[in-house]
Amino acid sequence: MTKSLGIVLCIAYSMGLLLSRAAGFLIVWGLSLPWSGIIGCLLIPLSIVIAPSHFTQGLKAKQGLWIGSIFLLATLYITLRSPTPGPQDISHFIDRAQAIAPTQIITGKLIDEPRLNRDLKGRFRIATKQLQILDDHGEITFQIPVKGRLYVTAPLLQVTGLHSGQWIKAKGRLYLPQSAKNPNGFDFKAYLTQKETFTGFVTEKLVFQPKHHWGLWQIRQRIVRSQVRALGSPQGQLVSAMSLGRKAVDLPQDIQDLFSKVGLAHTIAASGFHVSLMLGTVLALLRSRPDRTQVIAGGLSLVGYLALTGLQASVIRAALMGVATLAGLATHRKVIPSGALLIAVTLMLLFDPNWVWQVGFQLSVVATWGLIVTVPVLTKHLDWMPITLASLIAVPIAATVWTLPLMLYYFNVLSGSSLILNIIATPLISIISLGGIASSAVSLVFPAIGSTVAQLLYYPLQALLWLAQTFSKLPGSAIAIGQITLWQLVGLYSILLFGLWGVRSRAVHLLLALSFITLILGPIGWRSLTQYQVTVLATGKAPVWVMQDQGQTTLVNSGDEKTAFYTVNPFLKQAGINQIENAIALPFQQDNQSGWQSLLRQTPAKHLYSNDDSSLLSELVQTFHPLTLGQNTSLQKLQVQLLDNENPILRLTTLQQSWLLLPSLSLGLQNYLAESRAIPSSEVLLWNGDDISNPFLKRVQPQVAICYGHTLSEAMERHLQQQGIQVYWTERDGAITWQPHHGFHSYLKTNHRNASLWG
Repeated sequence: MTKSLGIVLCIAYSMGLLLSRAAGFLIVWGLSLPWSGIIGCLLIPLSIVIAPSHFTQGLKAKQGLWIGSIFLLATLYITLRSPTPGPQDISHFIDRAQAIAPTQIITGKLIDEPRLNRDLKGRFRIATKQLQILDDHGEITFQIPVKGRLYVTAPLLQVTGLHSGQWIKAKGRLYLPQSAKNPNGFDFKAYLTQKETFTGFVTEKLVFQPKHHWGLWQIRQRIVRSQVRALGSPQGQLVSAMSLGRKAVDLPQDIQDLFSKVGLAHTIAASGFHVSLMLGTVLALLRSRPDRTQVIAGGLSLVGYLALTGLQASVIRAALMGVATLAGLATHRKVIPSGALLIAVTLMLLFDPNWVWQVGFQLSVVATWGLIVTVPVLTKHLDWMPITLASLIAVPIAATVWTLPLMLYYFNVLSGSSLILNIIATPLISIISLGGIASSAVSLVFPAIGSTVAQLLYYPLQALLWLAQTFSKLPGSAIAIGQITLWQLVGLYSILLFGLWGVRSRAVHLLLALSFITLILGPIGWRSLTQYQVTVLATGKAPVWVMQDQGQTTLVNSGDEKTAFYTVNPFLKQAGINQIENAIALPFQQDNQSGWQSLLRQTPAKHLYSNDDSSLLSELVQTFHPLTLGQNTSLQKLQVQLLDNENPILRLTTLQQSWLLLPSLSLGLQNYLAESRAIPSSEVLLWNGDDISNPFLKRVQPQVAICYGHTLSEAMERHLQQQGIQVYWTERDGAITWQPHHGFHSYLKTNHRNASLWG
């Protein structure tokens, strides 16, 4: 009974953490009490009292109070431990610093190894010590001691030779990270908050002392250099990532993208697979030695691997389970894997409850649970196969099935061929990972011999890269499923759990499998067939206009390359859009074509309309259509009219309203267009935030005005509102969506999902 109660208490603690954001807060005497914790604390004991005894497993009301109390304490604990800036945090001084001068100098100590971002700039974090503000003449006008962490980006050449533990002085500009402004957009603010960082800094000039002090970075660098020397780049970095994780090495972005696309991202992230592979190999090699020797060697291996990988949550979880295995070996007791997992998760969440929101931690726990409970069942059903082959098939299936709901919830993409690829590639992955770990260990003492060991991995590595590249080109390698809801997520895991403890019948299992698939595809298919909406994405530059009409998508503009990659493509993925029916490309920006090229490589378009006949984009689509000045081009439920070639003014007419898309226009040109009657009236005006002349406004007569630019003056907004025009600004309100039954609404003013599970 005590053992059962302990299990229930651990589960109650974890559930309390997960549900802490499921509702609002009750303020009592200045304290914020989570409603979810209060409700749970009351309902859990009550349900134990009134539920039949065979459901409660002998638990009494008193024990129910304990469970409810743990649930409530968990919600309070994570609220108290949520990252918040301290009183001297540098984020509190941004407004004051920018009011004095646009340039600041920061002094601090590196706490991360510099890594490259997609713009090929160095990125790292520092623990700040001092803030200095410069005037227009470069003189220091303000100086104050500060604390807190700072996210820094700097030119690549300036971070060469920079390592964690070094002191730096950087000149540049402070800024506050922004939340996601578009559906499925990257929430930079939430990402940094998880790392207890609340401020960013763009560096113009970086100064640091080049003296080298001892650190773990030197060991990692020694290993990576040995493997790159043997295999070249990027193969050497890939072996390092597959043995130590990509956080320990600067793996090229194209390799990361390739492995993510085909479902092999877990192989380049240090995980339980690597820990179990390493620990299993150590214990197998020392099998003939005394238990004490095995325990000591295994423990040292775990500690060393933890240090080299950088204390990642998934590795810590696996290491704790490894410690349980070693404890069982030392005491000659059998370790129950599910119990070891529960204890490891509880200990980690007691140390840092905010790990519960990390996607990597959630995937690691769910995948491990799936392996523990599902692999034995699958292996039993595959008993007609050799045990090695059966395990080879059962492990990827179990991991894929149990992580699929979370993958769809967070990433909205299904890798259709990932299961087959993982089954085929598992032997290669095991060889490369184990060989990489062996090469790493040897390189610590004899780098030349470590390089020789790494050379043996050349052909397995080439085979794995060939498989990944081949599968990435197959149809269905990355299918946009669309965003599943929280309740779909809960339903999917409920079905999986019922399959474990429900009726053991083939018919029931078949019904559960069909229910699982239907719960994923049913709501998404219904939404695709019935949805009609228009969305203006928040880009801050060119207008990006998307119409979704019962599975048919029309896209106007892609923005530049960064906008296409970080904003447009994620939006299409969360909407379940795998092909654009109609793409309309106009030169709102000079680098417009690079944006389209980036987007169309990810999401192809069937028809492309443009006023540029020589456009290179015609090679990327099935059919190219020129847009002729003044003529109406009829698309499905949409009329497109180009009103000016030199200044790409576009009028889009749907069944419900007309939209006028404007580039930057001078007041004189606006007046000329109004007087010449070249611009028809339109219900919705989409413009960049510049002043609009009264004649032009009277000519267009908009009911709604949406600003897509970075700036919008208060005077201009007030003037439009005085005319009875409803004003939206994507920089302030986020993406703007129109739906027939709900009208216009902004993304940031609705309950959008953030980086957390329940946000």
